[in-house]
Amino acid sequence: MTKTHSHSTGFTIVELLIVIVVIGILAAITIVAYNGIQDRAKTAKKDSDTALYAKAIHAARINDDKVLKDITGSTWSAGGCAVSSGNPGNVEPRDLAKTHLCWTRYYDNLTKIGTAAGMNLDSLKSGDARGNPYILDENEGESCSQDQIATFTGNGTAAYSPYRYIPRTSAAC
Repeated sequence: MTKTHSHSTGFTIVELLIVIVVIGILAAITIVAYNGIQDRAKTAKKDSDTALYAKAIHAARINDDKVLKDITGSTWSAGGCAVSSGNPGNVEPRDLAKTHLCWTRYYDNLTKIGTAAGMNLDSLKSGDARGNPYILDENEGESCSQDQIATFTGNGTAAYSPYRYIPRTSAAC
């Protein structure tokens, strides 16, 4: 009679622990890399959007031979979005109804600036990477300051740093 030997083909607890640790390390590295990529993508979207917006504003001012406040009819288009004016309760602008003054003014400005510039600004209608409208502060013609584009912080307040200045078209200051 022949005797067969059975060999166990399972893994030891040490081998399983090593595999689990390696997988955990790889997962941690992936998560950190993914978070960094998301942050860079949000920054790239903001930079691209504000550059397009600034180019359209510059073209609109040249085409209409007007300062921005005369094109939009406002000196602070973010009014209604900010907590200090028309947005009580620290509500993030993205959470306001699209019929709220904040959004209707933003859409109206995109239309006015786009028409004056001869550019389609529909890609800006969704706002920044967090879903908030871009802040447009029309200063030229109101003061000797430059027009600027900024964003909102997480609590519905304006964040003017970092922001994009739009060079003045007149040297009257």
